[in-house]
Order: sequence, then structure tokens, then C-alpha cells
Amino acid sequence: MTIEIVIDLNQAGLTLDPAELEAYSLRLVEELRSDLAEDAHLIREDELPEGAMSGAAAFISGILKADVNPKNIGKVLGWLWNLRPTAVQKITYKKEGVEVVLEYQRSDQLNQQIEALKQIDGLFTVQLIQTK
Repeated sequence: MTIEIVIDLNQAGLTLDPAELEAYSLRLVEELRSDLAEDAHLIREDELPEGAMSGAAAFISGILKADVNPKNIGKVLGWLWNLRPTAVQKITYKKEGVEVVLEYQRSDQLNQQIEALKQIDGLFTVQLIQTK
């Protein structure tokens, strides 16, 4: 069993042009595949969860999808934390009409969210949101 995670970098405060964002996203996909996720790839427009930001290209800039073993969720979130430690991580989880949104910006909050996420199955989205 794996959990699908959609990672949205579009609000992470990255100052990259579209080509640089694609190259950065591909590098992150490779890092995820190396030891964190069973599979990872750039997301296509038709793979976006309902209500997520959409783009016009076949691949959507700054959005990745990873299939993660539930035991590795903490590692993936920690890895994301290290990518953008000044960003708020916002996790949105939807199942059977219920939506849960978790946000954190400090490592103690991250640990609490990891414990909560151990109870989640299915698909969730993580956004990195740069604060001022």
C-alpha cells in the first residue's frame, strides 16, 4: 500500500522562470525516487485533485506527485521541510466528502502532523507557502 502525495511548489517563494522551475521539479522527482518514494513524477493536468490550481500545459509547473510508503511519510515531510524551512507547509487531505487542512511552520508542529498523518490513507496535497 502506498499513499499518493501531491506536492505544490507554486507558492513556495521560488524565483524561477518556467524552465528553471521545471528543471528544479525534475531534480526533486529524482530525489524522491532515490530513497523516499516508490514512484514520483511531474503531474499532468488531468491528475490534479478537484479544486487544485490548474495550468494549460501537459505537465503543470511546480507540481509533483509521489507514491509513498506510509512508513516514509515523515521522511518526505522532513525532506520538504529542509527544502524550504522558512515556508509554511499546508497539508490538505480529502476523503469521503471530509476535508482536513493541517498547517505548520515549526519542527515541533511538523512532528505532531506526522503523527496525525499516520492515520491517513489515500491522497493528500502538500503546499509550501513562503511567508514574509
